[in-house]
Amino acid sequence: MGTIWQDIRYGVRMLVKHRLTTVVCVAALALGIGANAAMFSVAEAFLLRPVPFDHADKFVALVDARPEQNVDMNSVAPATYFEWKSQAQSFEDMGAYRWDVLNLTGEGRPEKVQGFQITANFFDLLGVHPRIGRTFLPEEEQRGKDQEIILSSGLWERRFASDPNILGKTIKVYGKTFMIVGVMARGFDYPKPAEAWVPLSFDVKERAVRDQRQLWVLARLKPGVTFTQASAEMHTITARQAEAFPDLYNGWNLRTMPISEFATGDITRQFTFLLLGAEDDLLILAALLLLGAVAFVLLIACADVANVQFARVTGRHKELAVRTAMGASRSRIIRQLLTESVLLSLAGAALGLLIAEWWVSLIVNHMPPDVARFIAGWYTISLDANAFLFTLAVAVLSGIVSGIAPSWLHSQTNISETLKESGRGTTSGRSRHRLRSVLVVGEIALALVLLVGAGLLVKGFHALLSVHENYHPESVLTLTLSLPDDQYGQKPARVAFHEQVLQRLAAIQRVESAALATSVPYANGGGADLDIFSIEGRPAQERGEMNTSIVETISPNYLRLMNIGLRAGRELSDSDADGTLPVTDISGVLAARYFPGENPIGKKIKVGKADGDSPWMTIVGIVDDVHYSWIDKQELPTLYRSYRQAPPMYTSLVLRTQGDPLSVVPAVRSQVVAVDPNLPLFDVKPFDKVITDSIVGIAYVAAMMAVLGVIALVLASVGIYGVMSYSVGERTHEIGVRMAMGASSKDVQRLILGNGLFLTVVGMAIGLPLALGIAYALSSILFGVKVADPFAFMGLPLLLAAVATIACYLPARRAVRMDPLTALRYE
Repeated sequence: MGTIWQDIRYGVRMLVKHRLTTVVCVAALALGIGANAAMFSVAEAFLLRPVPFDHADKFVALVDARPEQNVDMNSVAPATYFEWKSQAQSFEDMGAYRWDVLNLTGEGRPEKVQGFQITANFFDLLGVHPRIGRTFLPEEEQRGKDQEIILSSGLWERRFASDPNILGKTIKVYGKTFMIVGVMARGFDYPKPAEAWVPLSFDVKERAVRDQRQLWVLARLKPGVTFTQASAEMHTITARQAEAFPDLYNGWNLRTMPISEFATGDITRQFTFLLLGAEDDLLILAALLLLGAVAFVLLIACADVANVQFARVTGRHKELAVRTAMGASRSRIIRQLLTESVLLSLAGAALGLLIAEWWVSLIVNHMPPDVARFIAGWYTISLDANAFLFTLAVAVLSGIVSGIAPSWLHSQTNISETLKESGRGTTSGRSRHRLRSVLVVGEIALALVLLVGAGLLVKGFHALLSVHENYHPESVLTLTLSLPDDQYGQKPARVAFHEQVLQRLAAIQRVESAALATSVPYANGGGADLDIFSIEGRPAQERGEMNTSIVETISPNYLRLMNIGLRAGRELSDSDADGTLPVTDISGVLAARYFPGENPIGKKIKVGKADGDSPWMTIVGIVDDVHYSWIDKQELPTLYRSYRQAPPMYTSLVLRTQGDPLSVVPAVRSQVVAVDPNLPLFDVKPFDKVITDSIVGIAYVAAMMAVLGVIALVLASVGIYGVMSYSVGERTHEIGVRMAMGASSKDVQRLILGNGLFLTVVGMAIGLPLALGIAYALSSILFGVKVADPFAFMGLPLLLAAVATIACYLPARRAVRMDPLTALRYE
């Protein structure tokens, strides 16, 4: 123990003695370790703390899956849930919930909140308790006795000013009176992003429904029961259900999931980078990109430190030879040098934690709140004890990685040769030179991969922003409303409401036009809901195959407001009303995909199955395609129908304005209130904000990759500069001989530059195929990314080459300024 402490004290003295190299090494390692610590904190929050309750490992989610249609998580039918609950023996308890949007009215401005209908045992199942009040009672699951509501702490504080006497008060939800019976603890918002909970109630008929999948089911394992055992039992139960009802269960498979996987898979994937069809592939790719990027930065930093260590230890070769001659063992020399290397890494880790804290705060605070509230574990991201331990482990490992090669090679030095002379031209010297060259080549290759990956993502992000320039989104205001069923259950009531609102909004000063649509492109995080549709006269599709399309219910002027051009036929008109021939416009890609080689105008299609209740609609026009989702490289099929023929319950209002769209929001609210004072407006945003919010995930990845790419570029340039500077110092005598023999300054400069640029070219030759592989992976699933991107594969390599040239030129300039006589005397 005493010798270890002696090594530490001596190592500290050596690091202080060589202050400049110590600062460079600490800074390089701090960047690499800090990036890794920040990424660990993010990953830990998602993987280890995705739900706001304890003992998450005891909970499972039971979901339906349909692999043939790429559906990996789907809700289940009520009858399925009740049978599971009564038959399963592996669980202590089982509960369910479904999504609900609650319109709160009464005191204050009408407000839309994210609610959930839950079974009475839901909170007890999770082991959570209210801050004040109680949870739901079993009898409150009965229809007619389900008029209670529990508030989240945030909603209670925001809307009710933390009223301590809130219990027993009533609030209007969709015009119905609900009594407040509890307030949940601060920070509890499960299922995310819950703001209120109401009882989930069924009548006898609804409990027997099997063809409407609407419930998400959670269960808690009994003590001693494993996940595998419970999964096996549930598959047995579902097999019996499939046998009894083959038409309803054929193609559907039970999927038993740990709650942590379910929580991060259900909502987080939709709002952190990754949505819908290819979300799994892109989630994996994004994770690999970021984890690989921070690992690359750390490796480059370690290579930098290793090269500096080579230079430092070479300068101490006589000291180490003397220590060896006096009896120090090879292992003792290696331990001393590794101790110094680990001390460097620990100092880098201390600074890296500060960098990680800054980086984590940037990541957390710059996520739009409307997006962050959907991401499991987002607000738990922090540098905790686990992050500290991880950083300590990375620091020790980095110290060993960056120090082992210099320590080992220098322990092989010939003692007698070293004590007699400088040892120029020895085998160990050539080995050190080769290894340093290999390290520089690796740095260049890794830096190029990071730069190209970052460049592709940045170009993709800008492509996503520019794809909607035709809409002029900066002058469009979007807002959403949801009509209550009890008041607007009949079609005429919904049509009358929409007509009044559109007339009033169009009359507002600075509003050029007002329209409505089911949803605008890139709304809901960039997702796009696809519905089944049928084509008249076409045979029924085979099981598992469906015609799918986005279904937009619009006002006739929506297409003109959004600058969506007409290709053939006519647009929808005000005369397309209830009682007239049902008509539709379709997008170009729908026409090309489902009516290849024929004119679709005059053909009939309907939303849903051919034997469904919706009417057949005659195609009267073909319009331009619209890009709805950044995850989809191709435009999705879309059909448009008139709101007068199919008035929606859930609607987005779209206003083209003069000047700042937000300036008309107060007038818009007042006009909607004039039609219905109890109707809240939500998601009130300019359209350009809708777009940027929807691609915030790719923006985050692109920004982080760009930062890491710049760091890699700086570290690689420092690495090649250090190696070439050391090479000049090591070859000072040789340079003196060359100049004495008649070599010109240009010859010497060409020699040094040539060596450095050769390493750069080799590194780029290795890095380009790796970068090309990343480009193929990104281009296959991400809109706007091209494999043969000139900026990524020409501009960025040229930038790296230019920086490397400058890093080589500076030592070369120093070499040509040497005095030959001084160089000849150099040892």
